Amino acid sequence: MDDIRQVIEQLLEQELKQHPDCFLVDLLVSQDQAVRVFIDSDQGVSIDQLAQINRSLSKAMHENHVFPDDDFSLEVSSPGIDTPLKLYRQYPKNIGRMVVVTLKDHQIREGMLQEVHPDFIVLDVKKSKKEHQILKIPFADIQFTRVQIRF
Repeated sequence: MDDIRQVIEQLLEQELKQHPDCFLVDLLVSQDQAVRVFIDSDQGVSIDQLAQINRSLSKAMHENHVFPDDDFSLEVSSPGIDTPLKLYRQYPKNIGRMVVVTLKDHQIREGMLQEVHPDFIVLDVKKSKKEHQILKIPFADIQFTRVQIRF
C-alpha cells in the first residue's frame, strides 16, 4: 500500500501545481482500494476546486494503472472544520478564531488564535470578563488543535 500511496502522492503533486494555493493534508488508501484525499487551501478550498482535482486525479490514476484491476473509489474533500489542524500551513487562515489546543502532556488551552510563527502560536486566553492571558505555545508541545465552531 505504501507504493500505491507514493504513486498517488506524485500524481496529486502534479495536479496541485494547477492549484498553487491548495495543499495535501492527508491521503488514506484502504485495503479495498478506497482512496480518500484531503485538500486544504490558504484561503479555503472551493467545491469546484475539489471536483476538478478529483476528476484530474481519477483520470491520472486510470491512465497510470495505479491499481492493477483499475477498480478503485476516489474521494477528494476538505478536512472539515471539526478535523484537527495537522499542518503549519493550516494555522494562519484560522487567526482570529477560537481554538482548543491539546498539548502533548494532555493539558488543554482554549483561546483566540492571535499569531502564528514558524515555531509557535500565540493564544489570547480569557481568564475572566476583564482579564486575558497571552500564551506562547511551541508547535513541539502541541498534540493537536481544533477550531471551535461558534454560532
